[in-house]
Order: sequence, then C-alpha cells, then structure tokens
Amino acid sequence: MRILYFTDGAGIDLLGIRESVLRIPEVLTSLRRGQESARYVDLMQVMSLPDDEFRQVPGVLRNYLINLVQRGLHQRWINRDHRADLIIRRINHHSFTDIKREVLGFIRAKTDEENSVATSNLHLLHFLSHVEISIIGPGYDEIEIWLRREIATMSDVKVLIKDVIASDPQLDWFWPQVRESFSSLMV
Repeated sequence: MRILYFTDGAGIDLLGIRESVLRIPEVLTSLRRGQESARYVDLMQVMSLPDDEFRQVPGVLRNYLINLVQRGLHQRWINRDHRADLIIRRINHHSFTDIKREVLGFIRAKTDEENSVATSNLHLLHFLSHVEISIIGPGYDEIEIWLRREIATMSDVKVLIKDVIASDPQLDWFWPQVRESFSSLMV
C-alpha cells in the first residue's frame, strides 16, 4: 500500500532548494501554468530571489508557489506509474495529532484487511504487509521525522519511507547535496 504525504513545503524558503526544484521539468510546467493566474507577478523571478527577500514575499504567494512545486513533483511521481492508497496534505490538517491518527488508522485498517484475505489471494498479502510512504516537499517537517522514527519501527508491517525527489533515478544526482545542506540547517 502506498501513502503520499505532502509536507508544509518549508524548504522553499531556501534558495538552493528553489533553484534545484526549478531543474525538474514537471515543476517548471506547473509554474508556467500557475503564471497564467498570477498576472501581476513573475513567479520565476520570485523563485530566484535571495532568501532574505523571499522571506518578505506575502504568505499567500509563498503558499501558491509551494502548491505549484508540489503539483509538479506529484505529476512526476504519477508519470512514473505510481498511485497512492492514501494522500495526506499537511495543509488539510489542523494538528500533528490528526495526521498521526489518520496514518495509524489507515495502516491498522490495511493490516486487518491483510488478515482477512482469502488464501486464493496470497499475492495480495505481500502488497498489504508493506507500506510505502512517499514524501513530497520541498523540505521536511516534523511529520516526516515522526514517520521515519515511529512508523518505520512498526514490527507487524514493513515500512519504506522515500523522498519523491531522492527516489527518482533521474533526479537523485543533485538532491542528496541539497537535502544534506537543508538537514544541517535544521539541526
């Protein structure tokens, strides 16, 4: 089973991350489409602002840029023939507890399904006993950290957590350095 988690996109505040995601064709396409709605501001110019100036951009515009970047990353993920059984967007939840409850409830429900699968469907058992959680940023938040610490240690279900960009074989050449620099700023 697959869970797709959209972070709060806080990594967009860093120029290195903004420059890196602009290398992804689907993100560029998403930004170009979004430009049609943002008539009075050049989105590409805003994406290339230095960090101190970008932080002064109104929150509505920053959220719009995060949404467009995440749409592009999601499109790339779908283009690689992936589908999600559960999609969680950080902006749709009021609290960390709500997200925890939803993820754990979903995993428990799927695990219960695994126990009730008929023996003629044994090929489904393998799929249900694995949870793949893909994270769409840019950047990370406390939910991603919780997923890595708590969910990945569940004994009854094998959990694999992936960053959508890092797991893409055509993008992993630049993302580890960006992620490492971002992680060092978070510590």
